Amino acid sequence: MRLDFTNPSALLLLALVPVAIYVSRKSLANLSTARAAASVGVRTLLLMMIVLAISGLRIRTASRDLALIFLVDVSASIAQENRHEVIDFINGQTDRAGPRDYVGIVAFAREPLVELSPTRKDSLGDWHLAEITSNPPRDYTDVAAALRLASALVPQDANGRFVLISDGNENLEDAARESEVLRASGIEVYTRAIATTSQRSESHGEIAIRSLDVPEKLAQGEAFDLRVTVDATVDTDATLRVFRNGSPAAERSVHVAASGENVFALPQRLEQKGFYTYRAEVEAIQSDTFTQNNAREAFAVVEGRPRTLYLFGDAQPSPAIARVLAEGEFAADVRPASAAPAALAGFQDYDLVIFDNVPASAVTTEQMKMVRSYVRDLGGGFIMIGGDHSFGPGGYYKTPIAETLPVSLDVREKKHLPSLALALVIDKSGSMEGTKMELTREAASAAVDFLSERDSVGVIAFDSAAFPVVNLTKVGDKPAIIRQIESIQALGGTNMYPGLRTAYDWLRESDAQIKHIIVLSDGRSEGGDFRGIARQVREAGMTLTSVAVGDDADLPMMKMIADIGGGRFYQTSRPDNLPRIFTREASLASRTTIIEEPFVPRLVRPTQATSGIDWSSAPHLGGYVGTAERDSLKSPAVTSLISDKDDPVYAVWQYGLGRAGAFTSDAKSRWAASWMNWPGFGQFWTQALREILRGESTGELAARLDITAGRGHLSVEATTLDGEFKNNLRLRAQAVAPDFSTTDIALDQTAAGLYEGDFPAISRGAYLVSVLEDGGQSAAITGAVNSYSPEFNITSADADLLSRISNATGGSLISGLPSDVDLFGRRSGKTTPHEMWELLLLGALLLLPVDIGLRRVHLTREQAAYVLARLRSILERRTASPPADATSADFLAQLKDARLRVRLGDAEKMTHAEEPRPAKTTDSTSDQPAAVKRVSAGAEGRSLGSRLLDARRKRRQ
Repeated sequence: MRLDFTNPSALLLLALVPVAIYVSRKSLANLSTARAAASVGVRTLLLMMIVLAISGLRIRTASRDLALIFLVDVSASIAQENRHEVIDFINGQTDRAGPRDYVGIVAFAREPLVELSPTRKDSLGDWHLAEITSNPPRDYTDVAAALRLASALVPQDANGRFVLISDGNENLEDAARESEVLRASGIEVYTRAIATTSQRSESHGEIAIRSLDVPEKLAQGEAFDLRVTVDATVDTDATLRVFRNGSPAAERSVHVAASGENVFALPQRLEQKGFYTYRAEVEAIQSDTFTQNNAREAFAVVEGRPRTLYLFGDAQPSPAIARVLAEGEFAADVRPASAAPAALAGFQDYDLVIFDNVPASAVTTEQMKMVRSYVRDLGGGFIMIGGDHSFGPGGYYKTPIAETLPVSLDVREKKHLPSLALALVIDKSGSMEGTKMELTREAASAAVDFLSERDSVGVIAFDSAAFPVVNLTKVGDKPAIIRQIESIQALGGTNMYPGLRTAYDWLRESDAQIKHIIVLSDGRSEGGDFRGIARQVREAGMTLTSVAVGDDADLPMMKMIADIGGGRFYQTSRPDNLPRIFTREASLASRTTIIEEPFVPRLVRPTQATSGIDWSSAPHLGGYVGTAERDSLKSPAVTSLISDKDDPVYAVWQYGLGRAGAFTSDAKSRWAASWMNWPGFGQFWTQALREILRGESTGELAARLDITAGRGHLSVEATTLDGEFKNNLRLRAQAVAPDFSTTDIALDQTAAGLYEGDFPAISRGAYLVSVLEDGGQSAAITGAVNSYSPEFNITSADADLLSRISNATGGSLISGLPSDVDLFGRRSGKTTPHEMWELLLLGALLLLPVDIGLRRVHLTREQAAYVLARLRSILERRTASPPADATSADFLAQLKDARLRVRLGDAEKMTHAEEPRPAKTTDSTSDQPAAVKRVSAGAEGRSLGSRLLDARRKRRQ
């Protein structure tokens, strides 16, 4: 055992000790010599404890205990046949451990997990590992993370030693760098290489596409070769297929050799501008171990004139908009909304996307996220044209597209709008359990969130009976109402009629101007007068909408009550549509978001779209969808045209890297019949589309993205149009992951005109990156696909990495039979530090009242004797026990007699201390017999009360 200090310079504070002694001699002058010496000693000890605590005093003890931690690779590249061999090796080494040695196990792949915390062998007993139960994601191998976790698990009183069992094919981080930290900590790492799945597959075959090479930049009509490189563990015949934007582009039968390069070139030509996704797939004639590595994807960009995607929600596209696209030379792709791209790269094909009266139910939530990311992160252009299925009536309230629009869909707070009473009748039968019930609760909550404080809402859940969840009430405390909705649980049968009857009774008593019922069910209800209740709803001036979920619902009955009740009927097999249906219904029921009154739009702020047009001659529009302006203090949205009610008609804004616009009237004969014959119609729409269209790249920035080992590497070459390098630029780059999350990429200049940066890219799928010059618009767009993890490559074990790790830490590469290795045999001593500052500070804290007491508390000998006597009597009373032969009454009498004697003695001491001692005389009672003395004592005892009062009175004086 030895001592050391973590902050030895603090020992200089010990110089305060003689100063404290010198000062104490002056301040303790009025104390006795003994008390002064005791006080100085206590204060000196207290100061020394504080100084030693500050200096970090530690006691080091020697230990030869060993903590052996096994790090077991369970990633996908490890052959499952190795598992029993690894378990036998661990159990064999565990049997060699000493009683005080520790054994631990960490299983790792993409991340490490603790299979067995380091535990002493004497606690494990006869324990043996039967199976590794930890199951981390197996698509990557992070050896460095496993080493870090294991080092944190090493007990403080033991020497750390690791056994790394892996194929060494790491594809995240750098384990060699982590081994340097372990060497500094004195931890040895022994390594054992095990075979990969590819090596085990040599007998029955494995095939994989190593790479797919496509030129990144192409001109329209340019011919090129698409090159596919294929690897295999055995010679085999295979079928190679190539898809372009999801459609077949080529197919070929090929022979793949186990040795040498297998490169296949397929000629291609792209005639139109766009962002193209290629996918190559290979299918072996013989067996194949992994299917994850049978496909690769890549991007190709064809430059040319801007392209537009026009999606329409009606039966036919607007002829007027189609004419504008043709006359304005927009290369337009006209599709129904159901044919919207299914991937972000599909939207990236276009420089402008138009939604013309497209309902939210026609696109998925994922597609809405794609549109938002396409505009915000990739600099695309987007405009929404109004109609009865657009904006709020289209069910876009609080969706990703609503975030993209330059207008707000939250219009219920406008004071001129009529009040609404909304009753929600929700099926909670057992068939609704799971996702359907969860999304129904979400839909009801979304409808409540749409309402204003002037509106009322009631919620009824039904199974075999009706249960009021929220009684019809004003929408004041929305969180409280939503919490009650969240409490609905699916259970029981289906009886819809009592719920409809309750909703009708509630609304009949309401004084709201508009009354609406939404009923939802996924099954067939018990009997009831549904036709009658629907007719009563209609006759009372209310409306009734029904929503049927799935094919098992009673579709004829649900449609019938909606038709009679004057509402709308919805049938959906996708529960994720329910929130949009409910918010659309709340919007339509309020009769505020579709305003069909003729008006002439007024120009309030000119933009590129409105310039050069005589707005005083503009004809009227027949209606529009009600929206609200965004908060001008928080957003850069520009409202250019407004209605006679000051609602936005045309607005535009910069959203992230791109631009978005909103035209709340339509471009068809319903509302824009007069406009379609107005000369300014074509000029306005041509200028509006060009205002929102993505700007063309200047060509001064050329970006390239590569993804390897879970990292994306972006390189950007910056040159002028004359070929000169552009240096010292401030570039910003942003990557969009497959889940539409974004990552900012820091770009550093690494050479003349070259800027580079890295970012994590673990998720499988397409990554798109936009690069901007500070203060400019989107300057370059590039992308790459993380087709599959390197974990599924055809490789052998990397013994070189394992050897470097073991050599760097003082371990070795384990080879031969496991029974020949004894990892507990050689060990060295270790000194373990034990921090003492807590004990020292505790001791100083306990000495502080002693120091204060010695200096401030003065006790006479009599007072000290009195205190000791009192303590002694208390202890005696607590520890005393009655004699075995005495009764309880006798024992209590003895205790009372003892208490009386103590009080008498105290009174006598007080009297003697306060009265002058009389002259010595002959005591006439000294010769009295003992019986007489006891009588005298009894007399004194009887006057004890008065004597105590006298003594107390004298003390007060």
